[in-house]
Amino acid sequence: VPVLLTGCGAEQVTPQGFPLPGFSSCSVWLQPPVLLVPFGGSLNITCSTSCSDPKATGSVETSSFHDRQSHNATVLEVALRNVTEWNSSLTCFFHCYGAREWERTQLIAYGPLDQPQLSPIPPLPSGHAHKLSCRVPNVFPIRNLSVSLLRGDLTLHTATFWEHSQKQLEDVLVTHEVTARREDHGQSITCHAQLDLRPYGPLLSSTSTAQLVDVYVLQTTTDVRLETGEELNLTCSVQNTFPAANITLLLDGEPLQPQSEDSQSVGVWGLLWGQPGKHRCVCRVRVGPEERSTELVVNVYDFPTPQLSVSTDVPVAMQNVSGSCELPGGHREGIELRVTVGQRVLVPWGPSPLLFTLLVTEGHDGSELRCEAKVEGRAPKWSDVVRLNVSAPPHMDDQLCPPTHTWTEGQEVNQWCRARGKPNPVVTCHKDGTIILVQQLYVISRNHNGTYWCNASNALGSTGRSVSVRVECEWGGHTWGGDTAGIVSTWNGDVRGGGGWGDRCGMVTRMGLGVLG
Repeated sequence: VPVLLTGCGAEQVTPQGFPLPGFSSCSVWLQPPVLLVPFGGSLNITCSTSCSDPKATGSVETSSFHDRQSHNATVLEVALRNVTEWNSSLTCFFHCYGAREWERTQLIAYGPLDQPQLSPIPPLPSGHAHKLSCRVPNVFPIRNLSVSLLRGDLTLHTATFWEHSQKQLEDVLVTHEVTARREDHGQSITCHAQLDLRPYGPLLSSTSTAQLVDVYVLQTTTDVRLETGEELNLTCSVQNTFPAANITLLLDGEPLQPQSEDSQSVGVWGLLWGQPGKHRCVCRVRVGPEERSTELVVNVYDFPTPQLSVSTDVPVAMQNVSGSCELPGGHREGIELRVTVGQRVLVPWGPSPLLFTLLVTEGHDGSELRCEAKVEGRAPKWSDVVRLNVSAPPHMDDQLCPPTHTWTEGQEVNQWCRARGKPNPVVTCHKDGTIILVQQLYVISRNHNGTYWCNASNALGSTGRSVSVRVECEWGGHTWGGDTAGIVSTWNGDVRGGGGWGDRCGMVTRMGLGVLG
């Protein structure tokens, strides 16, 4: 972004170098305040003054061709024609009451943004470092340019040039080193350039022709991949030699003691490694003065057991349990993990680490959290199991603790009221100071008739509700006033004849439900 040069003191400018409107200390000013014009193009400018001299006259000085459009004592309009200097200046001045007041600014020509040129990318072996190179030709002004290298939609590198100064067109070269990966094969590489002249000019952009990355992996029969702890048996053999060959097996330059040997072969069994790494096995054969050898590269990788961690294994119902499943360092590529809770997949297959959050309910009590790892060609591995021990405060509903009971006198009952929770809640019911232990067996009498408050509590809290008990009594004959009056029953003081079961032995009023905190 050009820095303005003025003849009446420095302007206050934006971070991009453009002047802030209203901060000029000059009595002469230009519109537009920043003179940007396409190379070879034209630009109309207005030069104004705050001078009150009715005889004031104005003019401009610039190396570019220009002509005056209109003029009065305070405003001068000028058209710049065929601007072909990349970096020049323009001075506008007025003669005001015999004094010369002026303002000078840069006149910047900008060129069209040519298409960036991306250097050819050769076929790359996996793991090989390669320097991407992009050239943007004939740029002015470079300080407004940004160049990005992209792989697909991913930006690999962006270069900017805020501090760059220049007088003529220049080429811009941007480089960035990348390492070829197997998964990069077939990806497109592009170079994108932007010339941002806003707010006083346009935003120009251009993108190179895309190039596809060709990544290859050389597979040879001399390479072996082993998991840590997996055994390797080696045999080195030769045929049709005379005299008998001298055969030696070496591991990382050290001779191995053969466990089987004859005139044509040497064998070693049970080689294994406990740590990841690369090892070289050499079979060396000497017959007379001639010696030949072949090499086997052993790549030892680690397929470790996944590690499962959780914030807690003793949660309270409706609490979030968070955790992670990950592999320790040094493992081979291509291992995927997943997390299950019971028979349900909590987190699907993905790379390490996997993070998860589980909202625990009472139904998760006893459920097992597990992390599984898989890789092609190997049996899966599992983490240690985390068993959830879910606790819950007491809970009652109409099935566990019905709001009403109708029993008959003499009936044996032990299910007054139950509650769910963990630890198992202790449930008691009481009426008029009498406590009923609901786990005990009771023979119902008419004294049990009435309304009870049943309470359930454990270490996490308590709750309660009212329960109405209605006791039905058998009518029987009794003596009324010394005479046998037949079969009667008393209900709210009324004498009724008949036989069978009475509606109830006393008045029952059902109370509403209540909950203790």
